[in-house]
Amino acid sequence: MAGIGFRLQKLFQEDYFSSRIKAYAFAGLVTAGPWLIVIATIALIQWLTAQFTALGQEERELFNISVAYCFIFSQVIFGLQQLVVTRYIADLIYERKLSDVFPAFIGMSKVTLLLALVTWGIFVSFSALPFLYEVLILALYVTINMIWVLFLFLSAAKNYQAVAYSFLVGGVIAVVAVVGLGMNIERFVIPPHTSSFMLLLGFTFGMVVTMFGLLLSMLITFGERKTSGQFSYFHYFDRFPSLFWTGFLYNTGVWVCNWTIWFGEGRSILIDTFVYHRIYDTAIFWSYLTIVPALIIFVVSVETRFYDRYRVFYGNVNYGGTLDQIKRSKAKMQRVLKQEMERLVRSQGVFSLLVILSIGFVGEFFNLQPILISIFRFTTIGAFANAMVLVITLILLYFEDRRGAMYTSICFFTANLVLSIALLPLGFDGYGLSFSIGSTIAFLFAVIRLITFIEKVDYHAFCQPNETRVKKPRTFFTRTGQLLNRQKAS
Repeated sequence: MAGIGFRLQKLFQEDYFSSRIKAYAFAGLVTAGPWLIVIATIALIQWLTAQFTALGQEERELFNISVAYCFIFSQVIFGLQQLVVTRYIADLIYERKLSDVFPAFIGMSKVTLLLALVTWGIFVSFSALPFLYEVLILALYVTINMIWVLFLFLSAAKNYQAVAYSFLVGGVIAVVAVVGLGMNIERFVIPPHTSSFMLLLGFTFGMVVTMFGLLLSMLITFGERKTSGQFSYFHYFDRFPSLFWTGFLYNTGVWVCNWTIWFGEGRSILIDTFVYHRIYDTAIFWSYLTIVPALIIFVVSVETRFYDRYRVFYGNVNYGGTLDQIKRSKAKMQRVLKQEMERLVRSQGVFSLLVILSIGFVGEFFNLQPILISIFRFTTIGAFANAMVLVITLILLYFEDRRGAMYTSICFFTANLVLSIALLPLGFDGYGLSFSIGSTIAFLFAVIRLITFIEKVDYHAFCQPNETRVKKPRTFFTRTGQLLNRQKAS
């Protein structure tokens, strides 16, 4: 995260209101820009397709659910490698081994594509869709998976503008393609599900443009493109197994409530293939938009105040600071972290509260169902707690408390799963409760873990073993990576 700190600090040093607006806009572009562009694209496409008289309700839902499935399950696949590869790439950049970055990209891409094909094969085994439509879903699914991989590497290289522009151009092209095909939908004859197929084709085209934009930026950013050692990053799964569990369980925990509720009261099955819950899924979709302020404030606070204190403290620890210097820098770091966390919780809490209080008036204006408004209020609380869990998890990883981050993700996943199953018999009366209560439990656990760790942060800094000097025994992933590298070399 330190890569954007210089730009933010420069903007905040300028004593102008416009400079501060630019700083928050820049932080928003970095943290939530691609995500917001994708959501805005999908929302705009949903609204526009509703205006097409030749497009039936079932066709619109088939398109929307196809896109949603691709995004949800690609995120779960991405979570399997996300934090492990991020750590590996960060270490390579720190050690100036940039020539090893591109091979890791190829290796991660191959593993991701293999997992995508396997999960798509499982989907096809029970799908009742036409084969041509299933192939198009595979194209979109693979494209989105590759977008996440490229996004990871470009973010590690601090190439945020290329990421934002690629998503923006791809989003605009997706909207234009969907509208163009939708307005001429009657001219196409590719039965069955012609309409949804053409809409999905237009959206996939836009995402492919985004993918190639990111790929071009990747090739420009990392000029050294050797192909040996593509699976060398596998040994980080043995070295940092907690990062694997943290990424996987957090990304799975985000959606486990949805998956459980898909089998509860009010669920829908589309064309004997897609299981979903129209009301709950809609509530979750909109509630996650309410946490954008938390993401922006977190990046700004970390980069403009906390990181400087963090760097001074660890500089004293690593480079021979006196005991008095370490104690004073520790106290300053703790104080700033406490202030920024309080500001984050307060600001996001007020915003979420305003959303909860005003949703009733908004619902009347847009004629929303009362049950949707009720569930949305609970999911907004859950989204707030989820955002805090994510923020604290990142801070714990900042302090190398990987075990604490893993325990937080375990708590988050377990609480959401258990409560979703326990409250499922309540039907609509319990929807949203499991997510809000489970995320809040994980939030409280994360707060306790952070407080206890920060109190003894100097002890952890001195007593944590230096893993670069500790020889780790070869285990499954290390041996697998070496075997694959040898086969590639031969």
